[in-house]
Amino acid sequence: MRRLLTHREKTLRAVQTCMDLIDTAEWLKSELRMTLDSFDLTLAEFRTLDLLNRNGPLLIRDVCRARGTGLQNVKRTSKYLEKRGWVRRVVATLPPVPFEQSHKAESTRNQKRKGRRSSVMALTSSGKRFVRDVMPSHSKMMKALMRVLDARQQATLGRMCRMLRSREATMKFLQEIRMMDEDQEAAEVRAEAAAELERLTARMGGRGRTLRVER
Repeated sequence: MRRLLTHREKTLRAVQTCMDLIDTAEWLKSELRMTLDSFDLTLAEFRTLDLLNRNGPLLIRDVCRARGTGLQNVKRTSKYLEKRGWVRRVVATLPPVPFEQSHKAESTRNQKRKGRRSSVMALTSSGKRFVRDVMPSHSKMMKALMRVLDARQQATLGRMCRMLRSREATMKFLQEIRMMDEDQEAAEVRAEAAAELERLTARMGGRGRTLRVER
């Protein structure tokens, strides 16, 4: 019969898996940087170019969401890519949201409304040519790095990585954090109870009775 892991063993397994994942991610980044250094590009900058190449013009907030990074980081990347002549950024007026979602008074329904203004990023013609020139060698490098895994393993790894970034992962993270807090509080309560019982035992002295805390 398979032995169940203790709480400590589960924690050690999770820590080791997390460290393996971090080490592997760092190793992959260092390998991929080799093909980009010759173009004076960082991995973040190339990912932005690739994102715009695959999806076309994007709102800057959508680039932030897709890249999983903050607005300031994306603006910094965009500024550098604009300087290289590969990306242009313009301010566009978005279509207004449906009236039912605008939270405006019913009396203003027939009034002309404008949408919010937002920055849009897009590749220039030079940027599109650059991505087409660089992508084959970069894709070849990524394929070579993943060659150790067969098709099914690659699909499984990709699915597991997406799971770690999913909403479900966030919910389970919060559950685990709360559970850890409860365990810590329980340990503190047991420690206080043990200290109190030791004091009571010391007072009882020669009565020969011993009290203990149930764990």
